[in-house]
Amino acid sequence: MTPARQQVTQGSPLLGDFALMTVRQSGVPLPALLLGGEIWDLRGAAAAAAMDLVPDTPRFGVLDLLEDWSRTFDQLCALARRVTESGLDTDRYPRVADGCAILPPIPRPSKMLHAAQNYPDHVQEMRAARTYGFNDTPIDQARDFTGRREGARPYLFLKAPSCLAGAYDDIPLPPEVTQMDWEVELAVAIGRRARRVTAESALAHVAGFMTTNDFSARNLLIRPDRERLRSDWFGGKSHDGFAPMGPVFVPAAFVPDHLDLRLRLTVNGEIKQNGSTGNLIFSPAEQIEYASRMTTLEPGDIIATGTPGGVGQGTDSFLTSGDVVEAEVEGLGQLRNRVV
Repeated sequence: MTPARQQVTQGSPLLGDFALMTVRQSGVPLPALLLGGEIWDLRGAAAAAAMDLVPDTPRFGVLDLLEDWSRTFDQLCALARRVTESGLDTDRYPRVADGCAILPPIPRPSKMLHAAQNYPDHVQEMRAARTYGFNDTPIDQARDFTGRREGARPYLFLKAPSCLAGAYDDIPLPPEVTQMDWEVELAVAIGRRARRVTAESALAHVAGFMTTNDFSARNLLIRPDRERLRSDWFGGKSHDGFAPMGPVFVPAAFVPDHLDLRLRLTVNGEIKQNGSTGNLIFSPAEQIEYASRMTTLEPGDIIATGTPGGVGQGTDSFLTSGDVVEAEVEGLGQLRNRVV
């Protein structure tokens, strides 16, 4: 087993027969196949099997495969069978070179939507965190969100795709950020164009799932210079590197129940978050329905579905340079990022 493969398979066993990755070789983002203890050059393996899977000029790694996902997934399954039946023949099917950079599986989505307050325990910890800035403002108690679905709708905000980082990248701590926080989340990748779809049909538009960490600048989320406007999601969420993702993309067909996955996050080895997607207030299907009423979801678009309780804001504890954050969604791979 190569060192890169050992790194990728940290944490719980990956779900499915294979997973997809995006790696950088010779300066180019290329899709890769994680199969049988090795990371395979997907373009080279497909060419050896006489399959037309990857564009002649690949640009965006796994995103190149999502443009026609229904056809591509069947071909990927066939390719994985051939490589396996060959006895994982590295002479015939090329592997990715050791030392390649591991990128976010979908490095150039057209948009990233993130869910706010979508686990009851996270709602409660943020309500109790007086430093967050909202509790001193008089509000209509009848409309106060306490984590109950009744009368509520999903809450989504945009996070800049330029926030994306690799699963093992260092994450820069900007000098103006004094309260850098963590949020492990299940990320959903769209594989089929969705416009005004229903929750009942929404999962047919999902290509796969990933692990992500929605780093946040809590001290910038509330604007002291805009008393009535207050919130600033862009300033609080969209710094470069604040969305590490991966290391793998697991096709939806390999995830038996995305509403029964453990989420776990540690800081310097200490467990901070330990939750389950079974506690989501609004499911990914409901979030897709809600989002697709306003914007057309394109292949490669990402929805990060929310985080469970245990974020730093809840205990007024935040990240500093040198901290190591490990985040994992069961069966989808583990992130390991150092704050620098």
